[in-house]
This record gives sequence, C-alpha cells and structure tokens, in this order.
Amino acid sequence: MTRNLTTITEITTGLGMIPELSLDRAFFSEHPPKEFFGISDATWRELCSWWGDLELRPAFLDAFNAGRDFLFSPNALRNRPPKLIEWRGPIRPPERDPLPADLRIDHVFIVSCKNLSKVLRNPSPSVLFREGRTDGGVRGEDWYQIIAPVEYRSLYSAAISHLSLSDFPILPTELSISEKGTLKNALGGGWPYELKPQAHEFIQAVSNGSAAALNSVVNSLDKRERLYWQFIRLHSSSYYILGKQSSGPIRLRVLTPWDFRSRYSFIGMEISPAKQAQPQVNWSALVRDNESMTELYAEGHIEVRWSHGKFNGAPESKIYLDTPHHDAPGYEKI
Repeated sequence: MTRNLTTITEITTGLGMIPELSLDRAFFSEHPPKEFFGISDATWRELCSWWGDLELRPAFLDAFNAGRDFLFSPNALRNRPPKLIEWRGPIRPPERDPLPADLRIDHVFIVSCKNLSKVLRNPSPSVLFREGRTDGGVRGEDWYQIIAPVEYRSLYSAAISHLSLSDFPILPTELSISEKGTLKNALGGGWPYELKPQAHEFIQAVSNGSAAALNSVVNSLDKRERLYWQFIRLHSSSYYILGKQSSGPIRLRVLTPWDFRSRYSFIGMEISPAKQAQPQVNWSALVRDNESMTELYAEGHIEVRWSHGKFNGAPESKIYLDTPHHDAPGYEKI
C-alpha cells in the first residue's frame, strides 16, 4: 500500500498541473496525457484501477490539488501549461546526495511530492558525528561501540545477567543473529527497572560523546552554516516540496545556498546533548532575515538509536526538524 500511495501522490500531482484536465477524464483514457514521460502502460493501468477505490480517493484529490496550486502559483508555473512532465518513478538516482526529485517540469522545475514528517535525514552516525556529513556512509559501523564502549559493554553485561543468559558471549560485538533476536524480543519497550542505572549511564555517554564529536568537527561558523544547509537539504538547484503535514497542505520552495546567503545572515548553531530516554543531540540554528531585520530560529534534534531493536544491528541517526517547515529559514511558501 505504501508503494501504491507513493505512485498515486507523485503522478497525480503532475496531473494536477495540466490545465482543464480532470481526474475522471484522465483515468478513462488508455494512456497517460501526452505531456507525461516515464509512466509505463502497466503503471498507468494500475493507477486507473486504484482511482476506482473510494478509500484511495482522498490521496488522489490531495495530490491533484497540490499540482493545481503549483500550476497557479506566481512563484511556480504562473498558470503556464507545462509541455513536459517527467516522472522519476522507482529509478534510483546515481548521485550520492541527489536532489529529492519525483517530478521534473519542462526540464526546469524540480518537485518533491511528500507528506512531510519531522525527519529530515537518516545518515550513518559515524559519518555525521565524525565528518559533519549527512550523505550516507558506512552503515555497518557500531557507533555505540565507538563513542561509549565502556558504558555499552556495561549495559550489555547487565542485560544478559538480568535475563540469565549465561551462555551469551562476553562482548556485544560477538553476538550471533539469533542471539541479537533474543535480546531484541526480551528487551522490547522500555528498559527494565533493574537496568535503568546502566541504561542512563549509556544514554548520557552516547549523547555527550556524539554532541562533543559534532561540535569538534563543525568548529567554525562557516562549517555550522553548511551543516544547517545539509540538515534542511539545500542544494545548488532550487526545488519545490508539495504535500501536507498534520497542520494542512504544504507548498514550499527550498532555497539554494546562494539564495540563503542573499537573504539571511547565519549567526550560529548550538549543538548540545539532551537528557532523554534514548541518546539524543539537540541543535538550534539562529539566522537574521536581512529583509525584515528579525532573528529567526530553526530547532531540531538527532536521535541515535538501534534500527532493529536493542542490541540488534548497528545504530542509526535520525535528524529531526522540530520547527514547522514553513517557519524554518531556507524554506519559502509559494
């Protein structure tokens, strides 16, 4: 169903950009509109069949309205009918950190179709905290073992003792797949009361160490500004985000670094460890809007957590934007 909704959202957003086209008219046709490129006949037939599912109608209508808004926006198509709408579809882009493009209009307008969550990126913790980059990296590295080895092993030893797993290896790095699954199932949910002291020490060690590592690598104003650009996914080409949040529809243009520096002055970014139930680093960027001469904040946090349950797989980092997207410097309403 997730794939279905993604396909519906992306293609129907493009359909909404075609003047005088209705969804009924589009889906009674055997082929996509002549303006569309990249849709196979099989995908189009699937899309037409899903239009008949009343439970999916809201997704179609939301996407179509997003496309219509893009067509009429004075900061987008300005009511100019597109001659070419290209759908990327399931094709994986070749770049390491590509533009988040789902549609390209007339070879110029790049559109990302998504219902926005607070999660901005999901990089490897070792790449993020040791290199100040958010564009992937080696995901097999165990950041917990790197940044808090003593507390990590102490927590692991307390866990296998609490669970009476005397035949388990001494070190967490030596766990087998089946043993990892046993720990994951036994430790689902919050930490048992008996393990809370070790868990607290471990969480604070990871949070403190991760914040210190990132502060060390982004050790100048310029580097912190560029890290903020990475967090909110600024690229050398501007692009648009069409979708919705819980607060309602989202219609945004994402600035380029050039645009950003033309409009804003970056004042600084605070990076600090958080006190939460799992390892976390908080961040807060401060900029001055040179048009209104006001100071603006963008706040977020980075969670560092196991991707598949406790002691099961290498940890991942998730970068969150806690400020609403339309209030964060770098995004503009269209």
